Amino acid sequence: MITSGLQKRPAAVAYHLFWNAVDWVFPPTCGGCNRTGERWCEQCQKSTLLLAENLCERCGNPLPSDGHCPECDRQRPVFTALRSFCAYQGPARKAIHRLKYQRDLGMGEALAQVMSPWVASLQWPVDVVTSVPLSPARLKQRGYNQASMIALPLAWEMGVRFDSGLLHRARETSSQVGLSAAERIKNVDGAFYAQGNLRGKTVLVVDDVITTGATMNSCASALLTAGASVVFGLSFARALLADHQVEPDPIF
Repeated sequence: MITSGLQKRPAAVAYHLFWNAVDWVFPPTCGGCNRTGERWCEQCQKSTLLLAENLCERCGNPLPSDGHCPECDRQRPVFTALRSFCAYQGPARKAIHRLKYQRDLGMGEALAQVMSPWVASLQWPVDVVTSVPLSPARLKQRGYNQASMIALPLAWEMGVRFDSGLLHRARETSSQVGLSAAERIKNVDGAFYAQGNLRGKTVLVVDDVITTGATMNSCASALLTAGASVVFGLSFARALLADHQVEPDPIF
C-alpha cells in the first residue's frame, strides 16, 4: 500500500540527488523549451494542459461532463481506472520526445517529480508499480524503457515497490501509430503476460503516453489473469481525440 512521506523518502531523495549531481556536471536544458538550467521549467508547466476535470470515470478521456464515455459504455475496460497527468501536446510532447528518442533519462525523474503530488491526490491503494514493457527488439534498440524511467522514481515517491518484471510481451506487435481504435485493440489483444506473486494485489501500470487505452487494457487483462485483484493505469500524457491525426512520432 502507499506509505507515508517519512517511509517513502530515502530512495526518492537519493535518486533525486543523483540527478541533481548529474545536472551539476552537465547543466540540463528544459525538455519543453530548451531553456538552460532545469529539465522542466515553470513556464512549460504553466503552459501544459492538465487533465483534471470532466473525465470519463473509467478511462479518463476528457468529456463535456462527468460520467462514462461512449467507448467505455460499449465495451467496459478491465482496468479499474486510467488517468493521465496532461495532454500530449506542446511542451509535454517535446519532453516525452526528449526522454523517448534523445536518451535524456533524467527527464523521467523530472516528470515523475511533477506528477507526484497529483498521483497522491488520486488516493489509489497501490501495492506495486510496474510499467508497460517494450518488445525485446525495441528494448535492445533503445537500451531502456522510457515508461520505466517515469515509473521507478514515481513508485519511490509513493513509497511503493517497483517491479519491472511483472509484465512481458507475449509476441511482437506492430506500431500503434496510424491505427484506428479498433485496429489498436486487435493489435495488442493477448500481447502481454504477467509473472509474479500477484494474488490479491492492486497494481499500478505506468506508461509515458496513452492514446486509446488499448495497450493499458491488454496489460490489465494479463495482470488480472495472473491473480491481481485491481489494476490502475497511469501516464504522463494523453493524446486527445483531436490530436490523433497529428504527425506521427518517429518510429525508432
